[in-house]
Amino acid sequence: MESFESIVVITDPTEPDSPALLKARRLARRLHSKVELLLCDITRTVTEGAVAGSRTFADAEIESARASYQTRLQVLSAPFIADRIDVTTRVEFGKPLSTVILDRVKSVRPSLVIKDTHHHSLLRRTLLTNTDWHLIRDCQAPLLLVKAQPWGEELRISAAVDPGHPADQPAALDHALVDSAERLARGFGTATQIVHCWSPINLIAMGAMGGLGGVIDGVQMGVPPELIDAERKLDAERLEHLARVHGIPRDRVHLRAGTAVDELPAYAAQTRVDVLAMGALARSGIDRVFIGHTAERLLETLPCDVLVIKLPNQAQP
Repeated sequence: MESFESIVVITDPTEPDSPALLKARRLARRLHSKVELLLCDITRTVTEGAVAGSRTFADAEIESARASYQTRLQVLSAPFIADRIDVTTRVEFGKPLSTVILDRVKSVRPSLVIKDTHHHSLLRRTLLTNTDWHLIRDCQAPLLLVKAQPWGEELRISAAVDPGHPADQPAALDHALVDSAERLARGFGTATQIVHCWSPINLIAMGAMGGLGGVIDGVQMGVPPELIDAERKLDAERLEHLARVHGIPRDRVHLRAGTAVDELPAYAAQTRVDVLAMGALARSGIDRVFIGHTAERLLETLPCDVLVIKLPNQAQP
């Protein structure tokens, strides 16, 4: 199983103690990963000076900015060097920011990308930017979105799976989620947990549309309770099978009753999860609507860091 051997950290040189840098160092020490500190300047491009008729001036300005950024990056890389981590720095110019980052990721193909997110304490939610959403949708590499709270001494890692795998989610995604969580957990000498949230809401919706209960004497009947019980039992069996395939004992398998939007944040808080691995689908217009609604509510209310995983063919070209 491939390790997280190379990490790209999206770097803000004005925040030397950013969560992304601190957690990247801890990961790199434990996983023996190489690290690239990536700084992106979206305020200027190599052609800005052409408006004034002086490409030479533009090139000089870019090189001056690059030299200044490299100096700052050297300061940020010093703690990595002190930890004997193989670290390099990179400055990129262009916009939008998401495109610059994705181009770099496509070029170097890292095992992991790390980026800060920001938590608004009054709202008790994470404020994800447009760049975050573009990366969630299009970044082919695993994406770790980190928040300000520090990790515990023993890193607690969970994978949020959906063994019922609806038509638009291949079962392989669950295995990829557990594999990624286990790769992290092994590096820290901890154990992976898996969690699944089950709700009969889809069955109830189908019943309301006449897909299950049927119509008797012109009256729409509800979903039979025995059908709900059967589906719940089937979901539990699928979850147990997934756990057995990965050698995860029952005491580390959690089946929650309720929707993922409600239950995953509660689970993460109750079990003090540090990193929750989640799957992202990005293959159609419908998926983009999902990412903008359900996932937005979930990702912004989770109290922990989120590791976003996609299957190899799920990032947009």
